[in-house]
Amino acid sequence: MISEILILLGSLFFLIASIGLWRLPDAFARLHAGTKAASLGVLLLLLAAALRFHDAGSLMMVGATLLLVFVTAPLGGHAIARRLAAREAIRPMKSGSAARGRPGA
Repeated sequence: MISEILILLGSLFFLIASIGLWRLPDAFARLHAGTKAASLGVLLLLLAAALRFHDAGSLMMVGATLLLVFVTAPLGGHAIARRLAAREAIRPMKSGSAARGRPGA
């Protein structure tokens, strides 16, 4: 019962990630939706698999997959964001400028 709920929640997060990739306005927001929501969806689906299959081999595979996803997704997202920022010549905001609504001022 719990694994079925986790499967549904994981699928829901994948749906949210796909809608975010389709609807969000810029590449940075799309990148955020693609990495955060999809990583949570993978986590929930793998937890469901761990609850469903109790043998040691399956649990090791779930653990290795979780480690791989949670190491590579942030690193890949960061590399893509850095390249995108360099291509669009985006400068970091100075401290306190976000409250005034003037980036880089």
